Amino acid sequence: MSATGAPLHDYEKPACAWRIQMTKTGPTKYMSHLDFIRTVERSARRAKLPFTLSAGFNPRPRMSFSPALPVGVSSCSEFVDILLKESVDVDPASERLNESFPDGMRIVSSRILPPDTPALSVIIQVASYRLDLHGKAEMCKDTVLTAVDAILARDSIEVTRVTPKGIRRVDIRPLIYEICVDTHSSPISIHAICASGSKGNVRPFDLAEVILESMRVENDSVLMDITREGLYKSCCGKLCLPW
Repeated sequence: MSATGAPLHDYEKPACAWRIQMTKTGPTKYMSHLDFIRTVERSARRAKLPFTLSAGFNPRPRMSFSPALPVGVSSCSEFVDILLKESVDVDPASERLNESFPDGMRIVSSRILPPDTPALSVIIQVASYRLDLHGKAEMCKDTVLTAVDAILARDSIEVTRVTPKGIRRVDIRPLIYEICVDTHSSPISIHAICASGSKGNVRPFDLAEVILESMRVENDSVLMDITREGLYKSCCGKLCLPW
């Protein structure tokens, strides 16, 4: 600390951003978002990446993350931006980072982007989910198809949200863009495309509860495995990966 009490470190200006697309599956799906952030930071240090540091008394690697994943939900497509002092060769850097990650966290793709690239929290607007249904021996595909048709036919679907300002009701129907059933999969799978981000968000567990209510079954009689399969930005009316 200086004599004036000012922080020892100013933030470091990045030369580029390394955007990685990675998985969060298996045991790591039970990792909280905060633990996920800490794990990526520790792994980046072990991999000796030339990341930039934040300002302040306790400098940390400068990173940004895609919208938080609820505990218990797997993902095939999480995104992380690591701001670097210098560009890296992404293949060996990915290999070093993968060696530092726990089982279930693996880089599937990455790109070097300009340092002023918009943050993930700004550009990501849509998420896709897969909900695999298990249990309830009498459950059949016709039941699921009927339930999904009923959801899509509704004008409003209100869910309860607990916020720092209290409990409020939110209509998520305008935020559900598509739902379809894979009639050839075993177990039965429901695929949904929903809003995700600061402008609107459908929580996967809210979506699961709405589906179960429409099927008229109890939550404890059907087990759902939920996977976030993709995160997207809007490009001229189409969904694109946030590169």
